Amino acid sequence: MATQSEVHQVSPAVSLFQKAHGRMTTLQRIDEQMNALLDQRRKIQEELRTIQQLINEEFDRVTKQSPGMPNRVLSRIADAARDPNGNGHLNVGEPLPDDVDVEVIS
Repeated sequence: MATQSEVHQVSPAVSLFQKAHGRMTTLQRIDEQMNALLDQRRKIQEELRTIQQLINEEFDRVTKQSPGMPNRVLSRIADAARDPNGNGHLNVGEPLPDDVDVEVIS
C-alpha cells in the first residue's frame, strides 16, 4: 500500500503527462483543421480559375465576334448623314449584314 508521501510524489508526474497529452491532442486537432482549411482553399482557387477561364472565353467571344463591326457601323452612320434624301438617321428597318451576330439580352 502506498504511503501519503508516495502519492504526492507520483501526482505531479501524472498531471504533467496528462497536460502533455492534452496539448498533443489539441495540436492534432489544429493540424486536422489546418488541413481541412487548406483543402477548402485549394478547391476555391480551382473554382476561381474555372470562373476566370469562362470570363476570358466570354471576352474573347465578344471581342472576336465581328472584328469589322465598328467600321461597318461608322460607315452606315456616315452614309446616313450624307444621304440628301434622308434625315441623317439610320433606317431602323434595315437588316443587319449576315456576318453580324446579334445576341438578345433580356
